[in-house]
Amino acid sequence: MTDQVQRDARAWFADWANEYDTTLGKVRRHHAMLDLVVSRSGVRDGDTVLDIGCGTGLLSLKFLEQADCSIMAIDSSEKMLGIFQEKIEQCHLSHRIHCEECSAEEMAFPPQHFDIVASTVALHHVKEKGPVMLKGYDALKEGGRFVLGDMDLDTTGDLDDPRRLLRILEFLEKELALAMEDGGIPAFERMYDNGKKHILNDGEYCIGFEQWEQLCKDAGFLQVEVTPVEGFEWFKVLVAWK
Repeated sequence: MTDQVQRDARAWFADWANEYDTTLGKVRRHHAMLDLVVSRSGVRDGDTVLDIGCGTGLLSLKFLEQADCSIMAIDSSEKMLGIFQEKIEQCHLSHRIHCEECSAEEMAFPPQHFDIVASTVALHHVKEKGPVMLKGYDALKEGGRFVLGDMDLDTTGDLDDPRRLLRILEFLEKELALAMEDGGIPAFERMYDNGKKHILNDGEYCIGFEQWEQLCKDAGFLQVEVTPVEGFEWFKVLVAWK
């Protein structure tokens, strides 16, 4: 990702930070996906978890509801992290969560450090996903799990291909209706804005879960399982074991 693209992406997320929890953070499919990520991760007391692209902390907090684990949470948005840090302080969780301003591409952790590496609707913002997958694999202990929750949407191909456009619009139709139902006009406006970014591959580089599975295998993971989010099957959760 070029420096200019990184700056543009961080500016967009900074603008979104104060609205996230009160708009898209209310969307049912998002919480259903987070719950499935946590349950499929098999998190246990004493585990160490890396949350890539933690945003305002929704996934990290769900991990802590499930188990007495410790979390390293990273995100490239200073404002998103600021909101998360306020939650940590209000809930007296500083001893269990450490936040760091860092992108997925920039992360550098010791080998075999985490029991779980998790990410939800964050890694599709990474254009070159292979190197990030290798970093995640190396950071996991033997027997560790990589857990991904994201949309099953393939936006690869030529931007002026009408078949590609129709494929994306079919996905967005469901997303826009659900955003309106759960979050009202503010959530719809954000999702509408985001939809254009998917169509133009403007900081959004979604791939399908067959492609994610192949990336996991290329990184060295031997076993990969994918589970649709019940009721919202266009979102899926992938677990890969090291």
